[in-house]
Amino acid sequence: MERLYHYFRYFGFLMIFFLFLFIIASGNKKNLVSVNNINNIKSVPVTNLSLSYLSLQKEKKNEIIVYDTFNEAIDNGMTGTAAFYGKLTGYGPDCKGCGGTTACRPAQNVKNGNIYYNDQQYGKIRILAADKSIPCGTIIRVNNINIYSEPILAVVLDRGGAIKGNHLDLLFESEKNMGGFSTQSNIKFDIVRWGF
Repeated sequence: MERLYHYFRYFGFLMIFFLFLFIIASGNKKNLVSVNNINNIKSVPVTNLSLSYLSLQKEKKNEIIVYDTFNEAIDNGMTGTAAFYGKLTGYGPDCKGCGGTTACRPAQNVKNGNIYYNDQQYGKIRILAADKSIPCGTIIRVNNINIYSEPILAVVLDRGGAIKGNHLDLLFESEKNMGGFSTQSNIKFDIVRWGF
């Protein structure tokens, strides 16, 4: 008799549990879908969990991966977004050995204080000198510069003899007037677009 009592008690708990699940499921007008590959779902309404998964996948595709070395970032920057840490210096068109025009085409005269490039896709952005392994026209988001409160976008339009690897050089109107900028290490550089 006692054993029968335990079976009924156990059965009662199961009934309450399934009733609870039924009430929750009937209140949700979305269909529950069980698939091995969530990306195969086309027009079937899915649960919030599946939608969250899809949005996380989209965020993963758009996230910028910070690589340990400059070479890894460059290798991966060609096919998607990548980032690396490095050193940022500043230069002007009046620097020793500078000719006053950018090394990349279209060669831009920067003697007149024109430190911006008007990109068709990104608009008016700053000019950078970078290592030759980063192609001309590459757009880089420069983070945590000591004279700006927000990251800036810059385009690689110049080269420099001392600019190698993860060392980038930001163009200013003059070497004598850099608006309080000083050389910085541990700057995060995000490759936004690879070349023109």
